[in-house]
Amino acid sequence: MHFDALTLAAVQAELAATLIPGRVQRLLMPDDQSLGLEIYAQGQRRYLLLSVHPQASRIHLVPHRLRRGAERQPPLLLLLRKFVRGARLEAIQQPQPTERILTLHFDHPEQGTATLVAEPMGRRSNLILLGPGGIVLDALRRAPAGEQARRIILPRHPYTPPPPQAKLPPLDDGRPGYYEELARFLEAEEPLWRVLVQRLAGTSPTLAREAAWRATGHPDTPARDAPVLAVVQALQELWEPTRSGGWEPGVALDEAGQPLAFAPYRLHFLGRFQPTPGVSQAVARYFAARTAQGGQEQAASSDPYAGQRNRVAQLIRQAEKRIRRQLAALAQDEPRPGEPEELRTQAEWLLALASRIQPGQRELVVELGPEERLVIPLDLDRSPVEQAERLFRRAAKLERAARFIPRRRAKLEADQAFLAQLASDLALAGNQPEIAQVEEELRRAGFLRPERKRRPAKGGTTGGPLRFRSPEGFTILVGRNARQNERVTFGEAKGEDLWLHVRDAPGSHVVIRSGGQAVSPETVRMAARLAAYHSSQRGERAVPVAVTRRRFVSRAPGGHPGLVRIRNEETVVVPGTLPDGLEEAGG
Repeated sequence: MHFDALTLAAVQAELAATLIPGRVQRLLMPDDQSLGLEIYAQGQRRYLLLSVHPQASRIHLVPHRLRRGAERQPPLLLLLRKFVRGARLEAIQQPQPTERILTLHFDHPEQGTATLVAEPMGRRSNLILLGPGGIVLDALRRAPAGEQARRIILPRHPYTPPPPQAKLPPLDDGRPGYYEELARFLEAEEPLWRVLVQRLAGTSPTLAREAAWRATGHPDTPARDAPVLAVVQALQELWEPTRSGGWEPGVALDEAGQPLAFAPYRLHFLGRFQPTPGVSQAVARYFAARTAQGGQEQAASSDPYAGQRNRVAQLIRQAEKRIRRQLAALAQDEPRPGEPEELRTQAEWLLALASRIQPGQRELVVELGPEERLVIPLDLDRSPVEQAERLFRRAAKLERAARFIPRRRAKLEADQAFLAQLASDLALAGNQPEIAQVEEELRRAGFLRPERKRRPAKGGTTGGPLRFRSPEGFTILVGRNARQNERVTFGEAKGEDLWLHVRDAPGSHVVIRSGGQAVSPETVRMAARLAAYHSSQRGERAVPVAVTRRRFVSRAPGGHPGLVRIRNEETVVVPGTLPDGLEEAGG
């Protein structure tokens, strides 16, 4: 998969919006070819991964805390801890929009300014730390002088960026003869996408195929069959977000729901496109799936629990697929409104007029009124009485189905809602026991076979609900999974406490322990943001959250923990980010 210059531009915009200004609290290496930064910015901790893995170089935010996985500590990491840990992140820039180079500028209270240059360029990827004046302090991969050296990357040497691409820019830069030169390229017999990769700067195969599809309707159209103006328009559409910020990130999925590709723009030529809240989510989702499948990218995984997480995700998807099949079967078996009565009417008329039916007659026509008639198809292999008895049996079966199917559908829809909640719990799980808890809930609900013995998971604890103290002194409870949601709502909350949950999406139950006292709008919004952040809507700009009294919340039919019905609710719209001003409270 191609982490190209356009994807990096989308990442740069996302990081600039979420990490500036920020302070670096922690540095580590998840593996020998990746660097992780924990940055406190805009009231919450963010986790930034910079990987220079040859087959998986990339830069993006990850939704979970990074863990150290590299055994050795290279000199670069020691210098980063000196110059970057504790420093203020001042700016994040992409110096050239068609080059895969990102610069992070830091200001340390004791060491002064430093710049981390990330070059996610596949086999030539590197991480380079610069001091004042652009002098190299060190690099993850040093490049000494030699006959084959493209540039020197050594301590105490000036930093030299990679040589620029001798290619045409993807957008008209005002140079004379731009369109004529582009038209010459399009005279080739090769596929259009291959010509775009070879001739245009910053163009990956994924970007080129999408441009070809937008210009011609097919990703493999020969270059000679592509109109120049259509190609120009397609390229302008794809690169316009670098000026306007109108990114449309997402992943392309195969028939099984597995990511095939990621992009900061809508993909049309590959799979089914599913939008994501940000480009980092798209990139992280793709590489997590590749890690679970044991691909080359496994060494560059940013999630230490990716294998276990994806195994449980596959179990959830399998259960969801079974439920979809069962719902489809119910839809086929469900009778039309009034169908049993129609069959009974036909059967009664067959019995009443059996003596009038002649051998070989194919239908019985009953005149019911001046403009109304009933036409009954006749079965030549059965007598009228036998056919009537069969219609009565069919009507009785459909009546039973009409009573059974709605109840069965309600149960399956409750199962669907519970699986959606478990999928959200899994995505937000921060350690191995929390992931194991999701699998156990699947087993308790009957979606998996029971096991005789369960070995306790290592690596953390599921703990209990999160507890915070608002500036007004109210305790705010947050359930972190379906079982904790049940506990928060029906075990710890009182009738007059305020209860919150995102609308129409799985997530945490949040309770403000107010006991009926007046709660300020500021505290309600804080709790609403907690509900939005601990849900499948994390990171969204505007998340609707329902607010009501706990006494207006009841368990939903289906018997699954945490599934509820509410009434008398109001709605507040908040961003899906953590609020400021909350203190963690003890249990």
